[in-house]
Amino acid sequence: MKFSTYKIKHPGLAKLVQYILFNYSGNANHTTVITSYANNNICLGVVKERMLAHCSSGIKKFHCHSGIQSYISGLYSAPHHFQVEGIFDEICIDFTPLGYYHFFKEPLKTYVLGENLLYELWGAAGITFFETVFDTADLKNRGARIEQFLLSKLIAFENPFLQQCLYYLHKEAFFNLKAVVQTLQCSEKKISRTFQRCLDLSPKEYIKIIRFRKALWQMQQTKNSFTEIAHDCGYYDQSHFIKDIRLFTRMTPKQLHQSLHCIEDNVLVSFQS
Repeated sequence: MKFSTYKIKHPGLAKLVQYILFNYSGNANHTTVITSYANNNICLGVVKERMLAHCSSGIKKFHCHSGIQSYISGLYSAPHHFQVEGIFDEICIDFTPLGYYHFFKEPLKTYVLGENLLYELWGAAGITFFETVFDTADLKNRGARIEQFLLSKLIAFENPFLQQCLYYLHKEAFFNLKAVVQTLQCSEKKISRTFQRCLDLSPKEYIKIIRFRKALWQMQQTKNSFTEIAHDCGYYDQSHFIKDIRLFTRMTPKQLHQSLHCIEDNVLVSFQS
């Protein structure tokens, strides 16, 4: 299994799309289980001749299916496992929370599977476009083509309050919700209603996710101790840090650190082949 990422070049679009991830394999006999962890992005997955489906085992599997298929992966807490078998070609477009609404009109859900999303979004032209993209072997060219396509499909989205909430939650030291309430001079209930309606989770859950992601990157990029990482990322103490790591990964910090795989400094996953 191979992975590659494309960083958006256009400054305006880069605020809406974090990156494009390519997952691919030319080995008909391979089997890989990829584990992704909670993140503050929303993925539009586009797959050639496969369809993603839930399985009773808890592992999501890509089953053979004709044509171009797609799905949405929203915000979540528990680790998600994806089993990939045989020849495989997938494009993952990862939007920021605000970026999602510059392309989609429907409220965000944790998962949308088994629906013809590309057709609903962009009609037959959207499906035709991605068919030609999959025929493009060079991944940088693929990314550049997708970037230009997305620029042509932007829609207006105005929700200044959600934008302010997200801005200050990321800006405030240790992601302090009470400080955001004071800054915006609003009630915590108003923020909670906005997050539940637009992001399908509470602001406290969102804060946990972005704090976890900060810790995840520190674990990958620094040699800091777990105690230092816990302090730097705003956890009350090391036990609080360990509790959240277990919540999001079902592993201890040491087990997680040993299993992490970094894709071109953009994506952190674990996988088993």
